[in-house]
Order: sequence, then structure tokens, then C-alpha cells
Amino acid sequence: MSDVTVGDILDFLQEKAPFESAEEWDNSGLLAGSREQPARRVLTALDITGDTVDAAVRLGAGLIVSHHPVIFRPLRRLDAGGIPYRLAREGIAAICAHTNLDRAGGGVNDTLAGLLGLREVRTAGDGLCRIGTLDAPADGGIFAATVGKTLHTAVRFRAGRRPVRTVCLCSGAGGDYLLPLLGEADAFLTGELRHHEWLEAAAAGVTVVEAGHYATEAPVVDTLVDWLSAAFPVLSCVPYYGGAPYTTL
Repeated sequence: MSDVTVGDILDFLQEKAPFESAEEWDNSGLLAGSREQPARRVLTALDITGDTVDAAVRLGAGLIVSHHPVIFRPLRRLDAGGIPYRLAREGIAAICAHTNLDRAGGGVNDTLAGLLGLREVRTAGDGLCRIGTLDAPADGGIFAATVGKTLHTAVRFRAGRRPVRTVCLCSGAGGDYLLPLLGEADAFLTGELRHHEWLEAAAAGVTVVEAGHYATEAPVVDTLVDWLSAAFPVLSCVPYYGGAPYTTL
């Protein structure tokens, strides 16, 4: 295939991570540009920020494929300094695959499970979380330290009352999804938790690790490059890492 279009890539992602599988509140799909636009160069990213658009312009990319939606809430006005306006001005399309990519086989959560070396990974009943096993039981603190080292991030954790062998994970802000599964694993890993979620997990006596929204989801940027490069060998597909939007002291 010599001329890849935005529509070709959209159709491919529909096969890999069907957009209708996204949560009802989500906004995934082609959020800027048209299907007919050429996409000879593609940038993959977690977020579409000003820096992401700058990187796409430098690359000469006609398309950004991101995890987080560039338009999430209805726009009340098209601000000349806003990202949607910049995308339109630069002629750059945007495809955003959010909770549909979390759910997809090989997507965000499976990528995270693979990085952590989990075995016998299965999808939880909610269709989103993943449950797998470690090669050998580990102390809760050691498991938390391993997560931090693997994802190159600071972590917050609470060690549970038993060794960790079975792990349940949900990337990003996964507390709402993990709490109903407290009886199914020794340890729970997500990007961010609210205070009451920490309390419920502590009462259940399980190990809990909070590794940051960015760190638990950023690895999918490489997954997207792998998918697109294999499906469209003529594409120039480049990952962009903007980094977490904060600094940990």
C-alpha cells in the first residue's frame, strides 16, 4: 500500500480496538481532520499537547494517534491558542483511542501486564482489568519496588497481609474498577487512587500500588508504533513521550 490515509489507519484501529467498546462517557475516534487525509508520517502519543503538536510539525506528520482524547468535553468556542485550533491550522488529523484501547487485546492493560512479567493473564469480568500471576510470590514492598523500577517512576503503596502472587491491574485512574475485584488478587496496581479507595483496599488486607497515571499508560505509545508499523510498512511511525505533567520530589 503506497498511499495510506487517515481512514485506513482508523479502520485498522477499529479492528484492533473497536471504538464502540469505549465507555459511554468517553470520546474516542477521529476527533480532528478527515478520513481522506494522507498519513505518510504518524506520531503516537499519550496526550496531544502543544509540545506534541510541535513534534508532529517537526516530523511532518499528518496524523497523531493518541490515547487520551484531544477533545473530551464539548467545546464552547474555538480558541486560537487551543490544541484543536492548532491541529486544524496545521492540517494534522487526530485519532484518539481511549477506553477502547484499555480494553483491547494487546492494548494498554495488556502492555502493562507484559512489562511486569505477569503470566496466565486473563481479562476480568468487567472487560477492562487484567489479572495475572508472578513467577514467584513476593513481599508487597518488593513488588511495589519492582513496579517502580520497571516503569521508571515513583510509587505509593501499602503492603498487604499476605505475599503477592496474583496481581490485578488497571492503568490510569483505575480505582473504581479495582474495588469490585478486591477478593480476586493479592495485589492491585493502578495509576491513581482516591482516599476512600485506599481505605477500602487497606481494610481488605491486600497490597496496593499506585504508580502514576502517566507511567502506567505511556508504554502503549510503543505498542501503537509496533501495531501501525507492522500493518503499514510504508508508514514512518514515531513515538512521542511528553513525560508526566508533574515532578515528583
